[in-house]
Amino acid sequence: MSRLICLCLMLVVCLVAVSESKPQEPNKEHVAEMANECKAETGATDEDLELMMKHEPSENKEGKCLRACMMKKFQITEEDGKLNIEHTLGMLKVMAEHAEDKDEVLAEIVDACAASEVPEDHCESAAAYQTCIFEHMQEHGIPLREEH
Repeated sequence: MSRLICLCLMLVVCLVAVSESKPQEPNKEHVAEMANECKAETGATDEDLELMMKHEPSENKEGKCLRACMMKKFQITEEDGKLNIEHTLGMLKVMAEHAEDKDEVLAEIVDACAASEVPEDHCESAAAYQTCIFEHMQEHGIPLREEH
């Protein structure tokens, strides 16, 4: 759970940086509350949380829905389940190693994944977007930062 909160904090920092000129310290209690809400809403287990934190695909509906819930809460996806390009790009800039040198490539990755065909089911589409993004990052040799 603490790894999920760490990732959530990174996402909040990213979203604040994208949406405001002066980033503010995220509220840890609020982040933990959202993670717990998503876990409760989806019926996800601690194992589902661990898989998400390791960026490994989930085989069950609860794990996929956990990803969808967190992505919506952090505005990575819109209410219709589609990627929010600006926030997704901001998240990748926080998560990617040496991102400052990769702005153009990261933008291409987000655009490609946003344009990809994904299932209408929001849980399935969240899993598909995550897979798309991480596969493209791997193809371009862009690792995630160690703290993830």
